[in-house]
Amino acid sequence: MTKLRDDSGSVLVFITLMIVLLMVMVGLGLDTGFLTFSRSLGQRAVDMAALAGAAGLAKGDAAAIKSNIEQLNTPNDYVNRTAGSNPIDGTVSGNNVTLMTYDFTNNQITGTTTNVTNANAVRVALETTNPYTGGGSNSAVNTPAFLTPLLNLLGGTASSSNNVNVSAVAVIQAQPGLPIALNGCDPAWAGTNTAIPWNQTPSGGSNPNNSGWTTYLDGSVSSPDVIALIRKIAACQGTGVVGVGTNICLNNGQQTPDLREFEILIGNNTDGTPKCYLTPVIPSTSNFTGCDNQLLAYAQICPLAVCGPGVNGSKNQNLCTQPNSFGKYLFATVKSCNVGDPNRPTLSSCYSLKLVRENNAWTKNY
Repeated sequence: MTKLRDDSGSVLVFITLMIVLLMVMVGLGLDTGFLTFSRSLGQRAVDMAALAGAAGLAKGDAAAIKSNIEQLNTPNDYVNRTAGSNPIDGTVSGNNVTLMTYDFTNNQITGTTTNVTNANAVRVALETTNPYTGGGSNSAVNTPAFLTPLLNLLGGTASSSNNVNVSAVAVIQAQPGLPIALNGCDPAWAGTNTAIPWNQTPSGGSNPNNSGWTTYLDGSVSSPDVIALIRKIAACQGTGVVGVGTNICLNNGQQTPDLREFEILIGNNTDGTPKCYLTPVIPSTSNFTGCDNQLLAYAQICPLAVCGPGVNGSKNQNLCTQPNSFGKYLFATVKSCNVGDPNRPTLSSCYSLKLVRENNAWTKNY
């Protein structure tokens, strides 16, 4: 008996299955590529926006945060591929910008705030839901999908696009403190706009030895080292602010070149107010030598003039009213004897900006 066998059409079935498989593979590759591409562009956008927002935060101004972010985003809008999609709104506590508090000791985000003066970090995100506040920002980066629509051909229901959530947190960190330490600080001086003569001479004069030279953790407190630090401060460079409770290195004496160099730190901000800096406060019984002097707090002082025989400069010499017998001194007002967290806005004329790891974001539900 002869068996009848007809294999015609079997190749067509095989080719159809292969085409479907190839389409799935191509779709998967395209989706993965677009997701990676969109995340890369979105992450770059929020990184830059967070740094721009942090620069505005250093001024203590919510309007400056918004302006910085939106001025940056306009010419560098990586994710706005179609009109009206994924814009970064710079409004504080709006769809994309959240003020944060950051603990530099433990290197972690500790919470959110709506008060600019209490914040030391800015978070910018393009996401569906803010994981810290629970608010819906609905601004995730929308990415077209190629694979999921294929499922619709098989009777399924799937979105034709995917949402990519990206975020970045930038912090402000005060940089650096003045190279003098105050021998105690009377809270009664703060906020009175009464200028204080800060004298580093160990003897003589009507109020000697109320401050001393410091390079913080550098054991050398010689005149060249102090001058180098002053010049770094003028350029907003140098070492960061040392933590309260740390022992710092001190020296004393009428270092005339150091006082002359202070002239470059005297001036006004753009709003006309004097430039102010962070200054370490040590116990009033401290001996201004060695590296075992504990930093109790940071004061905020505003240098106005350099005074005394041999150091008189050209700035604000009308303020130098102390008699010559007083010695050589830095004339400065005290805004605060204890600023608390030195990394809050407007406390220093110098801040550095950096992106930090957002540990909490990975434990939240997006």
